[in-house]
Amino acid sequence: MYQYHHHTNTELITQDTNVSLHDCKATRISLKNKLLSFLFPDGFWVSKKDSDNEKLFYTDEGQVNFTLLYDAKVAVTIYIFTEKDGKIIREELTIEELIHQINEKLCSLEFLYSYIGYQTFKFDCWIWFDKEPYHKECELIISSQEIVYQWNNLYEES
Repeated sequence: MYQYHHHTNTELITQDTNVSLHDCKATRISLKNKLLSFLFPDGFWVSKKDSDNEKLFYTDEGQVNFTLLYDAKVAVTIYIFTEKDGKIIREELTIEELIHQINEKLCSLEFLYSYIGYQTFKFDCWIWFDKEPYHKECELIISSQEIVYQWNNLYEES
């Protein structure tokens, strides 16, 4: 159970606290009853506005939850990009395949950039491997109203 929760929705994004997954790696994923969860053992970034200043913090282990709007086969789209013979090939991966690969430690998922649209979250990611090609680009699109970030402790970035 986590002590702190932060909600980011697709409707109103004017908050004094923002959470970022930039450069954060998920090492476990679960999907149960339309709840898609990512575990970040090294946490993620939290920025807070204090008067005119913005302070940057990082969390301890954290979890990010998406309540899917539809069945996972429709609500989650994953594209993996591979270079072959000078061309980029886009392959679609199912959420079940990604869950298996991450949870069996065949790879990890690093979040780079995020985009929020109406009932949609899009992430540009890298999938990391222990052997060549070491990483591949990935696009993760999730149909959800909001993200719920959870953690226990915040540490100020120095």
